[in-house]
Amino acid sequence: MRRKSIAIYLILLFFLCISFDIIPIDNATDVLNYYIKNSYRETGSINVVTSIYLNYRVFDTIFETLLLLISIIGIIYFSRHEGDY
Repeated sequence: MRRKSIAIYLILLFFLCISFDIIPIDNATDVLNYYIKNSYRETGSINVVTSIYLNYRVFDTIFETLLLLISIIGIIYFSRHEGDY
C-alpha cells in the first residue's frame, strides 16, 4: 500500500510540474534567435544543437548524468536487498 501511494504521489507531482509553463513563448523565440546568431562565434561549433548541449549547458548535462547514475545504483541496490530491512 505504501508503494502505491508513493507512486501515485510521484505521478501527480510529475503532471503538476509539466502543467506549468516555465518559459513564455516570446522569451523562447528570443533565446532561440540568440543561439542561432551567436553559437558559432561563441563556441566554434558549426552545429547549433551541439553548441547548446556541450558548451552552454555542460554542467547541467554532467549533473543530469550523475543523477541518472545514482538512481540506477540505488535501484540495483534495493532490488538485490529487498528483504533486508
